[in-house]
Amino acid sequence: MTNKTNHTSPRFLIVGFDGLRPDCVTKEGMPSLRQFLDAHREWTNYCSTFPTETYVNHPSIFSGGRPNEHGIIANAFFRRGKKGEDAVFVGSRVKAIESLGAEGLFTLPSLGERLARAGRTLRVYCANSAGSTRLQHHEAGQFPGHLNLCVHDFTAIVPEDEGREIAERFAAVPLKFPDFDGNALLTKLFFEHELPRGLGDVTVLWYGEPDHSSHEFGLWDERTCAARRSADDEFAKVLDWWEREGRDAGVQLVVMSDHGHGVVVRHADLLEPLRKAGFTVLRGEDVMKGADPESADVVAVGTYAVGLWFKDASQANLVRARDALMASPDTGLLFSQPVSKGSTDVEGLVPGTLSEALVFSDHVRGPDLRVVGRGDPEKGTLVMMEELPLNAGNHGGLLPQEVKCLLGVGGTMFPGALRHDEPAGHDDLAVTIMMSLHLLDDEAQLPLPKGRFLKEAVGEVAEKAADAERAVTETITLSCGDFTQYLKRRDYAGHRYVLEGGRVA
Repeated sequence: MTNKTNHTSPRFLIVGFDGLRPDCVTKEGMPSLRQFLDAHREWTNYCSTFPTETYVNHPSIFSGGRPNEHGIIANAFFRRGKKGEDAVFVGSRVKAIESLGAEGLFTLPSLGERLARAGRTLRVYCANSAGSTRLQHHEAGQFPGHLNLCVHDFTAIVPEDEGREIAERFAAVPLKFPDFDGNALLTKLFFEHELPRGLGDVTVLWYGEPDHSSHEFGLWDERTCAARRSADDEFAKVLDWWEREGRDAGVQLVVMSDHGHGVVVRHADLLEPLRKAGFTVLRGEDVMKGADPESADVVAVGTYAVGLWFKDASQANLVRARDALMASPDTGLLFSQPVSKGSTDVEGLVPGTLSEALVFSDHVRGPDLRVVGRGDPEKGTLVMMEELPLNAGNHGGLLPQEVKCLLGVGGTMFPGALRHDEPAGHDDLAVTIMMSLHLLDDEAQLPLPKGRFLKEAVGEVAEKAADAERAVTETITLSCGDFTQYLKRRDYAGHRYVLEGGRVA
């Protein structure tokens, strides 16, 4: 169906595949996506941000900031001074997003807000949870012409009046594994609702696969392979439209994923060392069910990358907890908040722990300590608490298989075909879209995002950046007794990217 809007300025169509590892995009498994990447621009060192969780990385994609800028520091986190459901932010719950939004959800203007200020539109169609969908554009209900739609829950559509109109024509589908129905409905809405009204300045089609099935069945299970193929089949329809009409109409096509996956090989209680050291521990779900946070020494939220908030966050308590966690063979990484804002110290407030500032996750909302289950970077395997089945896919840590994700772009602004070795991240993509649409020209819209413009792929004669060979990689190691952990980072064009981290065997 032809796009009826007569646009002269470029527009962006972002097609996301949640949790898709780049090594899964093969000619056999996802032929249409592989075809697009081979014919256009692809980044081979595109990185998610830590923690490598969906509800952290979606705000990065849709604000241009890292967690220490946008403020969503984990899929779920404790909110000091509150009780019950309000005490734990859970990114999958729209209610939690609205509650935190009353205080300022993001601490950086979102892409949707910047577009609205410029009189432009962002429309999101997503097959993740309603909360994940809302995090892509939490202010959609405030701006005319904007939209936020989860295919699994039409009651969460904003604006509500458009949601009612959509519900009269289409039916939401329950989430099943694999999510074939969600994939299909997403594409159907694109062709039968979005295109007839005229494509937005930025339109998002976010497929929940292969993430749904990877968590449920594992990365290489035949059902997950079928989920990837289903998402690719739907993308083939969108790609066909873009090649016939969209590209010549100035639509820039972005294909991407938000994070990768490791594989769960063992379950371990990451909190048991704290209990053995004499700490009483409440889980986040206990607090949400009514347990008083003040009744325990520690509130713990998460099962793999676990945030720890202490009632008495004295140095003596934190050091005692550090020692207990470091003595466990299941602890892979241990972080604490930086000594001071803007500090470049390797160590955080707790000696012997890595500073959250090193991985751009330091924030006032952050935990006193953050522990990540141990992983094997060669095999891409990990240890976590008993939540997902063995051999399931999971993410949140710093295995290279979790960090590396997908980015490819094509269109009149991104001519030619080339694989880019330059490191890049979600904040860079957001800044590139914002600058391409001139959303950052007005300095009254401060604070500005800090990502870099992906100049290596933009322009009539876009070429491999001359300074690509001058990218500098560093490995930081920190030892405390017998416990040694490391981070690998790369500096390029004035920006720093975290590539990997873990415990030294």
